[in-house]
Parts: sequence; C-alpha cells; structure tokens
Amino acid sequence: MSRIDAVIEDIKKLFKKQPNTIYEIRIVDEVYSGMINIFFEYYKIGYATTSQQIARLEGTYREQIPAIKQQIKQTTGLTVTIK
Repeated sequence: MSRIDAVIEDIKKLFKKQPNTIYEIRIVDEVYSGMINIFFEYYKIGYATTSQQIARLEGTYREQIPAIKQQIKQTTGLTVTIK
C-alpha cells in the first residue's frame, strides 16, 4: 500500500455523511519547511470549520500534487483544494 492509499483510507474513516455538513480536503504546500500537509476539513452550516491534519508528506511529493488531488477526488468524491 502506498502512502497516498493510506491517506485515502484515513479520509474514508473520517468521512461521515451528515446533513447540512460540507466536507473538503485541503492540500497545503509549505514552501519554507519543504513539507506537504493534507487536511480533512468539515463544517456544519452556521458553525466554525473543523480541520484535522491527516498526513504530512515530504517535499519529494511536490511534483505529484496534481495527481494526488485527482486520485483523492476520484476515490472519495470530496472537494480537494490546493493552497
């Protein structure tokens, strides 16, 4: 199992379909630290956003970010944004 497959499994464990709740995956490329963070975020309408870090990847994955985004989106069906 690859590192990305493990991240997708973690996302599936956290994803619970609840009414009036918006789910999103955020991929953050930290230029200065050379790391890539992946967050699972959700918020209920009218409430604050809850964000949980699910992975911290090495900078060697930087070139693969678009492919990682596509793989997560196809597998989970969730919105994926890159910052």
